[in-house]
Amino acid sequence: MADAKQYEPKNLKVITADLQVHGARFHPAGNMLAAGGYDGRVRLWDVSAEEPKELSSLTGHDAWVQAIAFSPDGSFLYSSDSWGQLRAWDLSAEQTQLAWKLPGAHDGWIRDVDVSPDGKRVVTCGRDQAIRTWMAVDGAFLDESRHHDFDVYCSRFHPGGEWIVTGDDRGVIKVSRASTLEPIRDFGATVLYLEHRLQDVGGVRTLSFNRDGTTLAAGGTTPKNGGTVQGTPTVLLFDFASGELKHTLNFGAATHCFVHEIVLHDAGFVMAVTSGTPGQGQIIFQRPEDDSPFFSHTKIPNCHSLSFHEASGRFAVASTNRGSNGNGRRLSKDGEYEGNNSPIHLFQL
Repeated sequence: MADAKQYEPKNLKVITADLQVHGARFHPAGNMLAAGGYDGRVRLWDVSAEEPKELSSLTGHDAWVQAIAFSPDGSFLYSSDSWGQLRAWDLSAEQTQLAWKLPGAHDGWIRDVDVSPDGKRVVTCGRDQAIRTWMAVDGAFLDESRHHDFDVYCSRFHPGGEWIVTGDDRGVIKVSRASTLEPIRDFGATVLYLEHRLQDVGGVRTLSFNRDGTTLAAGGTTPKNGGTVQGTPTVLLFDFASGELKHTLNFGAATHCFVHEIVLHDAGFVMAVTSGTPGQGQIIFQRPEDDSPFFSHTKIPNCHSLSFHEASGRFAVASTNRGSNGNGRRLSKDGEYEGNNSPIHLFQL
C-alpha cells in the first residue's frame, strides 16, 4: 500500500435526515444516495452537485426500513422493513415506480438484503431464521434455507455469484450455494457472541468481501458482559477458500461496542464504522497487518452504516445526532419530547 496519508478522507457535506434513517447507500452511478427511514419512507438525495438535494421519498412501507440495496446497473432499488415486507422500485423511468412488493416476504424483521452480481437474484434474511432468494425482476420466490438456528443478521452474495454467505446471532457464518441455498460449510466467528445470564450479546452484524472474493470480513463485537452491552468492536478476516482466520482487528474501548459495516478497500486496508454507548462512534481505516489504525475519526456519534462509491472516491456514513434523546430523558423547554435525527456525513478519499 502506498503512503497512507493519501487515503485520509476530507469532509464534504452533512445531510441532516429528520426523522432517523438507516443504511445510507450510494447509487452505482454515484449521483444518488438512498436511505431507509424509521418512519417507513425510503429517502433519496441527488448528490451529483456540490449541494445535496432531497428528492421525493418512496412510500408504502409500514415499518422501519433498515435494509436497502441497488441492483448493479442501478435500474432497481430494493427495500425491506421490520414487518417483513420486501419492495422493488424501478428507477429506469423518468419517475420512480413500484415494480413489485411482497408484504410477507419474511415473518417479521428483514435484517438484510443483497443483489447478485448479475442483478438477477435478491437474497434476504431475517429474524425468522430464514434465508430466501427471489427473482430480481418480478419477486418470484426461488429458494429458502432454515439452516440457521437463530436470528440471521446479514446475507451477502460472493462477488463470483456462486455462493451466499450469511451470519447469525450466535456468531455462526454459513456458506451456501446461491442456486439452491444448500449449506456447504461454516466459518467460526463465535468470538463475536457471549451467552450471559442477564442477556446474550453479539452476533455477526455485517459481512463483506474484497473485490475478487478471496477475503471475507465479518464484523461485530467481542462482548465484555451481558448487562450494559459493552464490548470491543471486532473485524475477523478469513481466507474464503480455506476458511482460515487470517487476522483479528479490534478497534477502541468496550464502550465502542459494535462494528456495523465494513468495506475492504482495493489498496489493502479495512474501512469500518462503529457504534456503541450513546455518543460513541468511530470511522476506522486499518491495514490488517498493523496493530492500530492509520486513520480514526471519533467525533461522529453512533455510526451505523458505511457506503463507499469507488469510482468517485466518496463515502457516506449514517450516524445519530449528538446529544440524542432516549427514553427517560427530560422534555425540552417547550415541553416537547425531542426526537432524534440522522446526520449523513459525506467524505472524499
